[in-house]
Amino acid sequence: MKSYPADWQEVKLENILLYSFYGTSLPSSETGKYPILKMNNMDNGNIILNKLSYIDLTDDEFNKIKLKKGDILFNRTNSYELVGKISLFNMEEDYTIASYIVALRPNQDIVNPIFLNNILNTKYYKNQISKLISKGVSQCNINPTSLKKNIVIILPPLDEQKRIASVLSLCDEAIENLNKLIYKKELYKKGVMQRVLTGEKRFEGFTDEWKEIKLQNIVEEYSLPNTNRFKQYTIGKNGIKELDDFRHNIDKHKVFKKNDLIIGIGIDEINVNINLDCGCCSPVYKVYTINTNLLNPKFGYFYIRKGIERIKNKITRKSTRREFEFDHKEFIKHSIILPSLEEQNKIASFLSTIDEDIDNIKKLLELRKEQKKGLMQRLLTGEIRI
Repeated sequence: MKSYPADWQEVKLENILLYSFYGTSLPSSETGKYPILKMNNMDNGNIILNKLSYIDLTDDEFNKIKLKKGDILFNRTNSYELVGKISLFNMEEDYTIASYIVALRPNQDIVNPIFLNNILNTKYYKNQISKLISKGVSQCNINPTSLKKNIVIILPPLDEQKRIASVLSLCDEAIENLNKLIYKKELYKKGVMQRVLTGEKRFEGFTDEWKEIKLQNIVEEYSLPNTNRFKQYTIGKNGIKELDDFRHNIDKHKVFKKNDLIIGIGIDEINVNINLDCGCCSPVYKVYTINTNLLNPKFGYFYIRKGIERIKNKITRKSTRREFEFDHKEFIKHSIILPSLEEQNKIASFLSTIDEDIDNIKKLLELRKEQKKGLMQRLLTGEIRI
C-alpha cells in the first residue's frame, strides 16, 4: 500500500473489533419470524433485500445472533470468486445471518463502520484477503481468526474517518438512487410490454385485427461457416455477449448477421440480433433470416423474449443435460399473432426508446461507480485530506 500521513496508524483488524459471531445453520424458508441474510444479499459492499429467507427462533436464540447497525458481514465459505465478500449492515431492523457468514462488530470508539467497509472493499484489501483463502474439494474458505489477525488497517483519526465516510456515503446515495431508478424503469417496461405486445394497449390510429401466422412462414434457416473468423458470441438471459476466452476452433462456427433470429439449446438461448453487424456462434445454434416485410426484427426481439415463457411447455423437451431443451421444429411450427408492419414499427420504436433510456441510466451508474473508486483511492490513502 502507498505511504500514508504521519497521523494515520496501522492497526490489526482484531484490535478494532468488539467481537464477532457466526450465523445460524438452522434451515430457512419463505416464511418465518426473522429475515436471514445470505450471500446473495451481499453486493459490492452493500446489503440488497431481494429473495429474502426467514427463520423461526426464540427471542433468546435470536438475540445471540442479532445484527446491529454498523456490523461488517464477511462471507467465509463459498467459491473462489465469492469467498471473502464483505458488506456493511447499516439498518435498524431485526435481521440475522446464515452460518457461512461472520458478523464483525467494530468498536465505534475507534473505527467508523462505513469507513471500514469501504477500505475493506478496495482492490488492495481484496487482494490481501484473497491471500488467506484455503481451497477445499468443492468450496474455498477463509478462517475468520486468520482474517482478524492478518489484515492490518490504516486508520486516520476518527473525526477524519467520519468525514471520509460522509463523502463516500453521498456517492453511495447517488448510486443507490440510480439503481432505484433503473428498477422502476424496468418494472414499467415489463408492465407496458405485456400490454402493447398483446394488443391490450393500442396506439392511436391502429384498429386493424392482428393476424395469426406461423413462424416458418416468417423465418428461414441458413448456415454459413465462419470463414472470415468473426468474433464468437453466446446467447443467454442477458442477451448476445462476446466470448473473450474461447477454447474451440471457431472456423466451423455459424455466422449470424444483423436482424437474424438465433436459437440455441436452452430456453434462454433465443434472441434476435438487433445490434451487431455480424458475429459467429456455436454450430449447435440455429440461425434464421427474418422476412422483414412481415416482421420488424426489433418487434420480434421484444415479442419473442416476452412470449417465450408462455409457450415454453410447447416448444421444449426434457433433456438429460438440462431441465428444458429447445425443440426447434416445434418452435418454428408455432403460430404468433402479429399486428400490421406499421404498428409493429410503432411498438418497436416505443419500446426501444424505453431501452435507450434505461441504458443511458446504466451508463451513468457505471460512471458514478468509477468516480467513487477514484475518490476512494485518494481519500483512503490520505492523498487528499478532508
